[in-house]
Amino acid sequence: MNRAVSLSLVGIAIVCGIVAGTLASRSPIVRDKLGTLAGRGHLLALVHDRGLYDADVDRSIEESNYLAATVHPDVGKAERHSVLKNLIAEFVSRANAESQAAAEKESEHEAQVLRSQFGDEKIWRAALNRSALSTRGLSRLVRENLRTRRWISKQIAAQIEVTDAECRAFYESQMPNFFVPERIHASHLFLTAPPETPPDVLESKRLAIEALFVRLAKGEDFAALVSEHSEDEATKLRAGDLGYFDANRMPPDFFAAAMKLHPGELGKPLRTRLGFHIIKFLDRQPARERSFEEVRGDIAIQLTNEKRATAVPKLIVDLSADASYLRPL
Repeated sequence: MNRAVSLSLVGIAIVCGIVAGTLASRSPIVRDKLGTLAGRGHLLALVHDRGLYDADVDRSIEESNYLAATVHPDVGKAERHSVLKNLIAEFVSRANAESQAAAEKESEHEAQVLRSQFGDEKIWRAALNRSALSTRGLSRLVRENLRTRRWISKQIAAQIEVTDAECRAFYESQMPNFFVPERIHASHLFLTAPPETPPDVLESKRLAIEALFVRLAKGEDFAALVSEHSEDEATKLRAGDLGYFDANRMPPDFFAAAMKLHPGELGKPLRTRLGFHIIKFLDRQPARERSFEEVRGDIAIQLTNEKRATAVPKLIVDLSADASYLRPL
């Protein structure tokens, strides 16, 4: 056999070896064996030549338990199958989304929002280390996630579109839910005195609120006294303004006392279960039905979310059928 023939045969052998290796790598049986040898468990699915193993399902379940702050050591076959379908859908979505453009500025903004939820740099770095991520790796994941979300949105866009007729039909069928009860707008100067307040402290607060009422009656500025003496930290810097509220938001005796006042009028010191108040009445809004124009936007959001809640699971089912191999669980 001459040298040329020998080299030709060697070349053929190499090509055959490469082809055989490629075919073997795509074989579910071979990849299942390799998965068990590598400690990843059995091959559960092949998606675009990428294998999903027991370890991937276990990790996804652990992540869900961590986020929900729960532990479920015994996970049934049905739940594992559901997790596997979600993973398959995720892989297919990412593969299809690779052609989607991801705006650099939008990706950077999402990464910055994520970063802002942590404290100083030390805490941030520790969080990245726990996730085995670098800053660059995180940026890549954010871009991939953004592209995938955009691709999914395109797939379900037609299914979640809400028409004006649908919004109006919902409004007419839910009219009682759009009733707004009578509301009042008031401010208060407040001294805390809950039921467990000792008698001597309670008496001190009662005398203090009466003294403040006398000062107001003599013409002192309400906002100034609120800023200096009120113990309602949430409102003292805005002149005690409580905004508009109905009877369900305030103690009954507070609301009843405020309802007896006229715009600009001060009520006498009042004690509720919270403490002592001096109420300044500002305005009143009568009970009414909210118009369709007022609530159309809120209705559209609700209907869109309801349609999305149906469309996304259906998309997951459709995408999970894209697996070239699926092992029965």
